[in-house]
Amino acid sequence: MAKDLTEKDFKKLVQKHIKKTNFVKVNLKDGSAIFGFIVKFSDHFMMIEETYDFSMAGIKIVPYDKVTGIRHNEYDKVSQYIYVQENILHLNRDIIDKTDLENGETLFKSIKKQNFHCSIETKKNKEFVFTIGEILEVDSKSVTIKNYNPAGKFSKKPHKISFKSIDLINFNDNYTKVFRKYLK
Repeated sequence: MAKDLTEKDFKKLVQKHIKKTNFVKVNLKDGSAIFGFIVKFSDHFMMIEETYDFSMAGIKIVPYDKVTGIRHNEYDKVSQYIYVQENILHLNRDIIDKTDLENGETLFKSIKKQNFHCSIETKKNKEFVFTIGEILEVDSKSVTIKNYNPAGKFSKKPHKISFKSIDLINFNDNYTKVFRKYLK
């Protein structure tokens, strides 16, 4: 959450960006950022339609407590203008509506029900861990992913990921949608 805003004011700011479909830069605790359009949020998660080089690049979901700020300045307004003028801004309302951000369990169950593979970024013992694949099981504290590697081969053992360790979730992106067709 932004350091200079109360939680209530920060949530109002997020809601304003959603309502106006503002192009934003979402800053994260690890120093990284996501560019795109915030489309939904809850007390636990923020859902962003990510953009890349004037194209829609998939959905990123960030734990709400990982967000440090949101920028919507003159540069972002120009990008937003271009997205509108070029008729590139196409938010998938069906996916947005069917994705439940209430908690980790409802989130992953809703992604699984929509038949998406996802990628998850976590840190384990301060090391970056990337998991990608099909959601196999979801319980109240974790998600189990049938992980595959860049060669398209499945890991022998599924990866069980605690919701508390998740930094970022990605789905409905070209990488996961295309790569899953070529798994061995």
